[in-house]
Amino acid sequence: MEKETLYNFFEGKASPKEKEAIRIWLEASPDNEKELFREREFFDAMIVSGSAQKEAKGKSSRPFYLLAMLEFVKFAAVLAITVTCGTYLYKSEIKKIGEAMNTITVPAGQRVNLTLPDGTNVWLNARSEMKYPAAFIGSKREIILDGEAYFDVTHNTDKPFVVQTNKCDIEVLGTKFNIEAYSDSKDFCTSLMEGSVKVSNRKNPSENLILSPNHQVSLINGHLQSKTIDDFDPFRWKEGLICFKKMSFNELMMRFEKSYGIRIIIENQQLANYICSGKFRISDGIDKALRILQQDAKYTFVRNKDDSIIYIK
Repeated sequence: MEKETLYNFFEGKASPKEKEAIRIWLEASPDNEKELFREREFFDAMIVSGSAQKEAKGKSSRPFYLLAMLEFVKFAAVLAITVTCGTYLYKSEIKKIGEAMNTITVPAGQRVNLTLPDGTNVWLNARSEMKYPAAFIGSKREIILDGEAYFDVTHNTDKPFVVQTNKCDIEVLGTKFNIEAYSDSKDFCTSLMEGSVKVSNRKNPSENLILSPNHQVSLINGHLQSKTIDDFDPFRWKEGLICFKKMSFNELMMRFEKSYGIRIIIENQQLANYICSGKFRISDGIDKALRILQQDAKYTFVRNKDDSIIYIK
């Protein structure tokens, strides 16, 4: 990083572009943060040194050795105060950057792809909300998730990546995994494609599981249970697909509600035991999906006046 850019930042004169460059530079390596603090101390020392020299020129009538000793003591004291205060203020400013949280909210029927400050790629599914800092400052990269997301985490052994949900916490170094943890649902599931993750039960922190690739963990009766992933199609929601295999009609309608942003009320009780498998493109719309299903399930459906509810009869 150019010293001129850093000094502009120390003086509070950095442009938005320069601040963004510093943020990216800090995220690149823990060593960069150490270098920045060293430059800050040197910067403060230069300021104090310049002030001391100017003061000395105005007092040349005093004996040189006494002047030199007094000025040295004065310089050392002021330097200690200035460097300490400068470093404290800078750390406070860095802390503020790390504490500034961004919030991404995805409406029903939508999905979003974004890149986090550390380069981690994230897909957020419908009705999901994620909070993450403007910069990952500190020993961990922590975010908060309510909903479903797929993560391709940038590897960093010095800063574990932690996803906090209302049910469990997931800690990784660098990996690909999917989390489904909506706060309005009792279900929780983390599925691992690559790398390794540690899942901890928030209600019982001592209970945790370390997943290996192609395994998933769910919360069953308040306890973590893992199993092998036998079907990866459900994770194709990133491609705009609803994939289901041996799924109950009720559960599929819940998926439709999430994907299409509409409430579905099932009045046909004969559908309670109906099991279905298949794939639908979200872009084809819910009406087409329901028409295809009704060819085998034998039901009718109607909408209310404002199209906010579908009744299946």
